[in-house]
Amino acid sequence: MSKNEQNDFLSLVDENQKIITRYCLMYTSEVMTFEDLYQETIYNLWKSYTSFKGNCKSSTWVYRVTINTCITYIRLKYKRGQQIELIKAINVPEDAQADDGKKELYSMISKLSLIDRSIIMLWLDEKSYSEIAETLGMTETNVGSRLNRAKDKLKQMFNQSKTK
Repeated sequence: MSKNEQNDFLSLVDENQKIITRYCLMYTSEVMTFEDLYQETIYNLWKSYTSFKGNCKSSTWVYRVTINTCITYIRLKYKRGQQIELIKAINVPEDAQADDGKKELYSMISKLSLIDRSIIMLWLDEKSYSEIAETLGMTETNVGSRLNRAKDKLKQMFNQSKTK
C-alpha cells in the first residue's frame, strides 16, 4: 500500500470514527471487549481497503465492514460458549450520555436481534431504505418489514418500562 493510500485510509477512519465507535459500543458491554472489537474493525477495514472499488459511498462501506465485524465477533463469542451481556451497564455513545431518553433507547435497542439492531441504528443515522439495504445486503422490502417490526418491539418495550 502506498503512502497516499495509507493517508487516505487514515482520513477515512478519522471521518468515520463516530460510526465505528457507536456500533462497537452497541455490540459490546465491557471496555476490553469494546477495545478488541474496535481494533478488529479497524483491522478488517485496513485488510479490505485495497479491494474497496468505490461502487458505493465510503461511509456505506465503513458501515458494512463495521456491522459485519460486530456481528461476526458476537457470533464467535456465542459459539465459544462465552456469554455476552449486551449493554447491561448501558454503554452508549458519548453524545447520548447526557440524555436519559437516549440511554433508555440504546438500552432497548441492545435487546433486539443483531440484524434488527443494525437496521434501527442505520435508520437512526438517517440512512434511506436503499442505503440500509445496500449496507446489509438485503432488499428494501425486507428492510422496511424488519424496521417496522423492530419499531413495534421498541414501542412494546417502552410501554412495558412505563408500566413498571
